[in-house]
Amino acid sequence: MPHSDEISLLAELISDIRSGRVLAELSEARAHIAEQYQAFEDIMAADAPPHIYGVNTLPGHREGEPMPADFASSYQRDLIHNHCLPQTEFVDRETARFIHLAKCLTISAGGALISPDLYQILLDLSADPEFAPQIPAGASYSSGDVIPAAYWARSVLAARPDYELKPGEGMALINGAFIHIGTALAGFARLEKAWTTYLETTRQFLMRVPANDAFMTPAAQPRVEAALRFVTETSRYPAPGDLQPPVSVRAIPQTLSAFHTSIAGFARELLASLSQPSSNPRIGKTGQGDARILPSGSFLAPSLSLATGQVIDSILMLGWTLVRRMEYFLSGQVEGVARDGTGPNDPIGLIQWPKLAAANLEHMRMLNSRRVFASGGATSYGVEDFWTYGMIVAQQLSGCLQQLQDIMDMEQSVQRQTSNDRSMQAGETGDPGAARASRLPEAAGFRPFEVSS
Repeated sequence: MPHSDEISLLAELISDIRSGRVLAELSEARAHIAEQYQAFEDIMAADAPPHIYGVNTLPGHREGEPMPADFASSYQRDLIHNHCLPQTEFVDRETARFIHLAKCLTISAGGALISPDLYQILLDLSADPEFAPQIPAGASYSSGDVIPAAYWARSVLAARPDYELKPGEGMALINGAFIHIGTALAGFARLEKAWTTYLETTRQFLMRVPANDAFMTPAAQPRVEAALRFVTETSRYPAPGDLQPPVSVRAIPQTLSAFHTSIAGFARELLASLSQPSSNPRIGKTGQGDARILPSGSFLAPSLSLATGQVIDSILMLGWTLVRRMEYFLSGQVEGVARDGTGPNDPIGLIQWPKLAAANLEHMRMLNSRRVFASGGATSYGVEDFWTYGMIVAQQLSGCLQQLQDIMDMEQSVQRQTSNDRSMQAGETGDPGAARASRLPEAAGFRPFEVSS
């Protein structure tokens, strides 16, 4: 049974999303959503309803202009179609479903001008395995994620063509941080494979390179301590008088712990973003309990952006240490591994493998090492490239993870090839340790994003 830490909770949520289960908290929110939308309708039914952004005014920088009466009836649907600008690159199916669930969760947190009828449609679509909204992979800029959000909303309406949008619902559908949050959630879903592969390749490495008792200093986080036990389980202590290994080896506990810390912080911000209202305008209450339509900046998630950046930094750190320890592994200083992995019939061996890994690392650095927040375009006196930054780092994360995976795959290939060569030689000499060294280690039920209680 997993501990109730942020990583395990988010991993459980992702499992639910992938299975198509409708989350209990989503169904339970319907009554509250109905109450809020009724309060909004009461406000609009008053003799002199207030000007409300995106409801009876034009959008964006024209929010001070009232909606012409002739357009009021079709405005909410027209708003969506108007924002579906031509696009050619779209997110994958799983990311699209994460985005959809992010929208459902942020609506369930309250405040959005969404009726219970439309909310039920969104819940029904979340359980429909055939529903795969088409969502652009880019097109976020200083006016927000409204273009990809409009594509998502158009897919929702196409799935239920008989539904007539109510006042406020068009703007409520395309507003909010859900595109950013869902894209970041897709990145987190890919982190488990990176974490698992990193532990496996580190375990293989430490079969040949001695660990030491400093690796097993008790860790504050149970998952880190379990991971360190896993990677050192088949290692041996160095002999007295051995030269100390390089920092890329000695600092494995520190780099592993830092990677975990970044993942935990990312999970914490994702869970917070998924549980908070995210819309503009929002229905809320004054201190006296009166319903009020409020302007809001909750459609931004800068804390999530910064937490994503920290994960990217940790991935760059891992890539660096993996390349350096691969170079050390083939340096001729590791017992049983010839320099460059050469053999009697292969004097060149694996000489180019660390160089290609280093080239992949430099490519990853070049594309993703800008971690300082930068704000550019803005409208309405805002700092609205928060949107652009959030989407860029969320997309960078998935790209970084793929590049890290390529480097880890290369390290595993180097380990397997040197193990196979050693096994062939051992077959002639009867080395009993050769078979163990040539096999990919098994975790014996170790679940990387869960910790047994």
